[in-house]
Amino acid sequence: MLHIKYRMKTMLRQKTLLFWSLAFPVILGMLFYFMFGGINDLEQFEEVPVGVLTNSDLLEMFVSMMEEVQTENKIPLFRVKKYTDRKQAEKALQDEKIYGIVQGGEELSLIVKKSDNYSSLIKTFLDQYRENTALIEDTARKNPDKVADLVQALAAGTQAQIKEIPLKGTDKDPYAQYFYALISMTCLIGTMVGMHNGNDIQADLTAVGARRNIAPTPKLRQVLNDFIATYILYCIIVAIVTGVCVFVYDQDFGQNAGLVLLGGWIGSFTALAIGEVIAVFIKGHAQKKEGVCVAVFMISSFLAGLQWGDITFLIEEHCPVINRINPGTLIVNGFKSLSVYGDSRSYVINMVTLALIGIVSVIISVWKLRRVRYESI
Repeated sequence: MLHIKYRMKTMLRQKTLLFWSLAFPVILGMLFYFMFGGINDLEQFEEVPVGVLTNSDLLEMFVSMMEEVQTENKIPLFRVKKYTDRKQAEKALQDEKIYGIVQGGEELSLIVKKSDNYSSLIKTFLDQYRENTALIEDTARKNPDKVADLVQALAAGTQAQIKEIPLKGTDKDPYAQYFYALISMTCLIGTMVGMHNGNDIQADLTAVGARRNIAPTPKLRQVLNDFIATYILYCIIVAIVTGVCVFVYDQDFGQNAGLVLLGGWIGSFTALAIGEVIAVFIKGHAQKKEGVCVAVFMISSFLAGLQWGDITFLIEEHCPVINRINPGTLIVNGFKSLSVYGDSRSYVINMVTLALIGIVSVIISVWKLRRVRYESI
């Protein structure tokens, strides 16, 4: 216990490590808070402006239906702007005053500037209108007496049914994943602490390592004591950062706050172990190893969505194995599976995988250190 106490004091004197482990995540979280704090309040539904070229009789019924369709809150879904000049309509499309141009001909067609939610909504409505029109024409040919009932049934569906499908989780904020990635990065910065543990047990790297190698205490016990001391300290740091996210930055982790904290502690264990591996296997001076640690936690954080939230979906589509082994992604996906989907099974899988990576890293670093021998200290 005395060794653990002194090791914790030693790490607390490392001001640079404390800044990166504690102060930097808190400052970055403050930036996220100011960037994303009011976005949800601004994202209110507005009518989608649509241009219609009035060059066909087919458009009269289409325009009337488009003007009638509403959301469940009685908000018009579209704002129709009629154009007689095609160039004027195209200019409005390029200036993004409208999100699509519907034109007639043998059949209705749609022109858009780019594919986005608005253009997709217009296309969906147009496709539905085509299907309904074809259905009415087919019914008129086969069963003329049923056309009136069919039209009445279709007219009843002009109200857009925007139905919310409830998820099992409690946190639906799309920007919460950046705070999950922030906690993940806090854990991964622990690689720097683990690297210092590994350096301070090697006689050829530091004076502390030289003195400790001639001490009567077995090397394995020294390694484990160092690891336990820094792990306790780092668990406190992760708890502080998580608490700041919840109580200062108003992040609602729901009833899963305890599991989020547990995931952060498991991530800290793995990060410390990876840092030990870097210290043991990377040859060279301490600055070189620090550079490797920075590269590891920054790349892992980036792939977990710290800078770009959608990157995990892109990786899942093209190279899903990265999401299965990247510690940062495992942490974030574990949190998201709980808070968004309420899927405890996925959380357990991610956390067990993360813990296994840490355990394997500890075994490898201890195996390597036990094989090191010095001719002269």
